[in-house]
Amino acid sequence: MILKTIRLIVLCVLCVYCSGVSAQEDYLLEIGAAGGAAYYLGDANSQLFKNMQPTYGIYARYRVNTRIALKAEIDRAKIIWDGNSTGNQVNAFDLTGEFNFFDLEQNRNKRQSKLFAPYIFAGIGAMNYSYIGSNQLNASIPFGVGFKLKLANRWNISAQWTTRISMSDKMEGIVELNDAYNLNGTNFANNDILSTFTIGIGYDIWERPCDCKVVKNKKTHYKFKR
Repeated sequence: MILKTIRLIVLCVLCVYCSGVSAQEDYLLEIGAAGGAAYYLGDANSQLFKNMQPTYGIYARYRVNTRIALKAEIDRAKIIWDGNSTGNQVNAFDLTGEFNFFDLEQNRNKRQSKLFAPYIFAGIGAMNYSYIGSNQLNASIPFGVGFKLKLANRWNISAQWTTRISMSDKMEGIVELNDAYNLNGTNFANNDILSTFTIGIGYDIWERPCDCKVVKNKKTHYKFKR
């Protein structure tokens, strides 16, 4: 009788502990939207942060583990330059890998885990825009830095600076602007560059399968994280 009572007490304590941990579920996928400002460097603009315009987009982030993530992102931005308020619309499609400098997870029982993390990222992408009346789709190299913060429950916020080097020199969309500022040869392969600063809000879905140890009695199964 005493052994059964002790076993029941131990199971109850473990259940309380497990419930405290399970309130901090780990999710594999985050989906969200972001907005901010964008500018470009190229033959029609040679100055950083000049003629900044709104940008917005959506993203999906797959968490491989607490340090590594894969992110797919679609952004839309307008670029303008001096004397031309019409500019050109640019759609950017990125697939990047991210590295967090801390173990990003909401787990108070893990000493190394934090609710925030600076991160770096790089990958491959493509940019779509109009050039002398026809659609162009050119490869790009996106990379940058960011900062993530886990909010209550499934919500997350991030701030990100992205630089996209286009594998072309036609982002202005007008042939007459080619080398208007004598930039040929002064940047990476004379390619146009789109830079964005965005703030994103994300929501977690797809709960990660629990790596649990099953403790059984005659009537109930209890699962505890290893």
